[in-house]
Amino acid sequence: MKNDFLYVPLTLVLLSAPTVAGDAYLVENGKALAEIVIAEQPPRTTTMAARELQTYVEKISGVRLNIVTEPTGDVPFRVFVGRSSYTDKLGVTDDDPKYGAYRIGSGPNWLVLIGDDTDFTPVEPWPRSYADIRDGKMQKAWDKITGAQWGYTHSQLHKHYSGPNSLFGTPNAQKVSKDGHVYVWTYDERGSFNAVCGLLRELGVRWYMPGDIGEIVPQMTSIAVPQIDKTVRPDFPMRILNFRPAVYGRDVMMWGFRLGIRQPFGRQAAHGLHTMTDNERTLKNHPDWFALYGGKRHNHPNIGNNQLCYSNEELFREAVRFAQVQFDHYDMDVVSTMPPDGYTSICQCELCRGKDSPELGARGALSNYVWEFVNRVAREIGKSHPGKKISNCAYGVYTEPPSSIEKLEPNVQVIIVGGRRPLSNERDDLRRLRAEWQKKTDNPVEIFENYPFTGRGFYLPAYFPRLLGESINETKGQSRGEDIWITMDFKENAVGYNHFLLYFTARMYWGGKEQDAGAIFDEYVEKFYGSAAAEMKEFFAYCEEHWHEMEKDETTATRALELFANASSAVSTESVYGKRIQLIDNYLNGLRNKAKQLAQKRGTVPGLRLVSGADRRGEIVIDGKLDDGPWVNIPKASIGSMRELQTGRLPTYGTSFLAEWIGNNLYFAIRCEESAGENLNIATEKHGDQAIWYGDAIEIELATESHSYYQIAVNPAGALVDLDRAAPRNQWFNWSSKAEVATQIADDHWTVEIRIPITDDANDPLHQVVGRKPTQSLPWHINVCRQRIRDNASEYSAFSPTGTFGFHAPMKFAHFHAGNSHRFPGDPTVSDFLTRSQSAAELTRQRKWQEALAAYIELAKTGKITELQQSVTLQQAAQCARSLKEYDRADKLAGQIPIEAVTKTAQMQNLAAQRNWTELVKRFGEEDLNRWPFWQIGEGAFERGKAHYFTKAGEKADADFQTALACTADSRIQVTIRTMMAQNRETHLNDETGAIPLYLTNIEGKKGIGGADEFRSLERVAAILVKQGNFTAAMALYDAVDFEKQTGFWLHEMLISRGNTMSAAGRKDEAKALYRRVVDDNSASETHRKRSSSALADDAFDQ
Repeated sequence: MKNDFLYVPLTLVLLSAPTVAGDAYLVENGKALAEIVIAEQPPRTTTMAARELQTYVEKISGVRLNIVTEPTGDVPFRVFVGRSSYTDKLGVTDDDPKYGAYRIGSGPNWLVLIGDDTDFTPVEPWPRSYADIRDGKMQKAWDKITGAQWGYTHSQLHKHYSGPNSLFGTPNAQKVSKDGHVYVWTYDERGSFNAVCGLLRELGVRWYMPGDIGEIVPQMTSIAVPQIDKTVRPDFPMRILNFRPAVYGRDVMMWGFRLGIRQPFGRQAAHGLHTMTDNERTLKNHPDWFALYGGKRHNHPNIGNNQLCYSNEELFREAVRFAQVQFDHYDMDVVSTMPPDGYTSICQCELCRGKDSPELGARGALSNYVWEFVNRVAREIGKSHPGKKISNCAYGVYTEPPSSIEKLEPNVQVIIVGGRRPLSNERDDLRRLRAEWQKKTDNPVEIFENYPFTGRGFYLPAYFPRLLGESINETKGQSRGEDIWITMDFKENAVGYNHFLLYFTARMYWGGKEQDAGAIFDEYVEKFYGSAAAEMKEFFAYCEEHWHEMEKDETTATRALELFANASSAVSTESVYGKRIQLIDNYLNGLRNKAKQLAQKRGTVPGLRLVSGADRRGEIVIDGKLDDGPWVNIPKASIGSMRELQTGRLPTYGTSFLAEWIGNNLYFAIRCEESAGENLNIATEKHGDQAIWYGDAIEIELATESHSYYQIAVNPAGALVDLDRAAPRNQWFNWSSKAEVATQIADDHWTVEIRIPITDDANDPLHQVVGRKPTQSLPWHINVCRQRIRDNASEYSAFSPTGTFGFHAPMKFAHFHAGNSHRFPGDPTVSDFLTRSQSAAELTRQRKWQEALAAYIELAKTGKITELQQSVTLQQAAQCARSLKEYDRADKLAGQIPIEAVTKTAQMQNLAAQRNWTELVKRFGEEDLNRWPFWQIGEGAFERGKAHYFTKAGEKADADFQTALACTADSRIQVTIRTMMAQNRETHLNDETGAIPLYLTNIEGKKGIGGADEFRSLERVAAILVKQGNFTAAMALYDAVDFEKQTGFWLHEMLISRGNTMSAAGRKDEAKALYRRVVDDNSASETHRKRSSSALADDAFDQ
């Protein structure tokens, strides 16, 4: 067979367009003239490459070439795929091409497609499925090897094999599927496969998208063999797009292979120390390894990412040993010594004090601290394992290069997270960051990117091929390559965007610095969209220029959709071009929804302002006590309180909160009032447990200027659940706020104190709130909410009531900003239950009873209101009817109320308005109010208590008044309840001593007496004290009132009352002066002047 081949020396010749070799053909006029030759025992990917060539030659020409392990002589031409004895004889080897590079060479009767095809073989122990992780099998095997208590390091390995893991490496291993697909590892080298794809691209094949719909396959009856001699090398050794077959399936995996990606085994990138320490035994047995926050070690098993103390020498020694064992057992090339994710704050122990580097800014605040630890580990590894590397990511608060290290150890691999960030506008700063890191290391840096998470709700049409290409070309010669983490939808919902982003990324990894993304884009549009190419090009061009604006500007979003509609109408929906365009159409549904949202207007909502200077008022320690300087001295603008969620009225149990911003942290302090002595409803004590919503909890909703929106829930036990509501529903809980939280429980309230770290780095959307400090021009929108769940009802309240069943109404979120005071205008055209009920309430305040009645009745007829809203509305309508003396109508309206307890309350109020106390007691005296919803008990108890009072049932009245007081939040109504309770104790229970504290509470601390109940309280407690002979205490009550601020009726009432008290105390002249003051005041009423004149005429004043 040797003489059948003519050896042609291969040299490095790069041909932009190969020429055709004389009469050499793979297929001619529909007839096979070639066969594909592979080795007798080829590597997996060699077989895959041969089958790929076979498949696409058949797709192009309709002719199937045979795959053989030795030439047959049946055809005149041979295509050698991968290394074999035949390529060795030709002198064509795979020794030179590395990292997926390939060689294509041809002779008179042969063509060689070759590259490194080394098979990957996993080292035991490795998991065949997740069950091996879940049941502890891998951990036990790893513990046996290490003799330590470290977490197992290869829990994701099984996801990288396309076949059945359980059989791999056994005699029964399946190498090929029933459909003829070769089972491979993503870690296998694929040089020959790249060569096949390179040849197919020369023939015009393109793979723009996974699956058949993404292919461009030319049709020809003859396929000429190119006269070619070239070696093609990628621009980066590492080209990782995480197309794990167990996650995304074979079609997506094969698409990535065809685009030339490469994922080498033996490299750890992220959070190695989390893997080492995140296990129950380490958390329990080594608490000193973990960071100290607020006096507690961060080693609670429910935290998720337990941060570490990098001053701990035992942790350092263990980190070195952790790396050494992995190098020895798994033959790793690079081991990660990166901190656990979500790291935002340095350990507060004495050893760590002062080791931060705030001078490096927010993204370098812990750079010296973290990188010094990494560098120390690398120094030890350099001694024990020359040639091996320690990796760490430049990420979060240690993104900036350390100022304390002139040059990193030569075995430190720097991985810059977001080192290219194609979506960022801060290109100059990224260039600076890469350049600064290059000064610190002699190794090329690596880049880690999180591409837009369409699987987590990214929806913008960020089609920007030229910018994408430029950003990659800039890193060529500087970087070893990229590791791009993808959480994407490769189904019909988002593949219309994802294919574009990943295709251009992968193709830009080849071709050198002169690779032209614009030319690739022009070809893509022409080939992929046929007769709609011109319209699609216009759409893409508009998106490339304006996609950033579409998140805020309805006009640009609408224009993009119009341009796309033009393209969509240019082709038949049944054509392949129409079907491709439909996939983009599906993706644009997110933009359509955003355009609708932008068209909506925000009505009048509350506002909360952050006032500068919190850091000057002291430090906040997260302990739940709310006693730190920034809280104690907080300006009123940063204080909020809650209203009932659906109706906007005061809730039965009030909640207040404070907000501060210090550094890059947002703080909230929340106080939830409770019924004294009553047990809280704590549904869970575990972080991340969705059972939290079965009990008491507060929620914070944050829509930043960059992201809408986040949800953070905390319960009285301090359990925290955080969600990214912008992500698809099945991805909500994959986000972590990295919030620090503490709670305190008292007898009559509970408190929450929380620190929420904020980052402006959107490169990692899975951790932390992404945004910048809100301003007047770029405010956030927030809500702070509470749920109180009991057996006999639930109460929901919010800083900005939504007027709905739930908290999640973003257009109802409150304005939140820092800076000067500002009132954001609300759109007056926005109309909902809350705005309409407020308008009706204003009519009642103006005593326009008939108009108010009509407004409430009309509102009650609205279809989309809740039972509570309808009940409250009809109750208010009944009140209007009573004010019009239309008692029958009021009864009829009460009977229409859907909530029984509110119906009965309205009926009591109707009887009370008619002073029909006996009937009220007869009908409702035996009513068990404890069976009512707790939020209605107070109102019902007060009405019944009044009836008992007027029917002289003092004990029953006192009991009802006490219940009413405990279940009423409105401080004005509380004053009235206390007044009646005190009067009842005086009049019916002969308990003046018990009445005094009730009266005093009503007037305590008040300089201005502004209502009948407050005056009556002052007058009655003074009278009781006079009766008891305690004149000094009685006079002191009046001395505490600023009479100069009183006017009108209450001024004259108090002057006379004070005069009476002075007269009883024997201070006649002073009493006389007060009476004369009333008589001489022309603004005083006739009654007041007569009473004063009568007092002056008393003989006592003449003595």
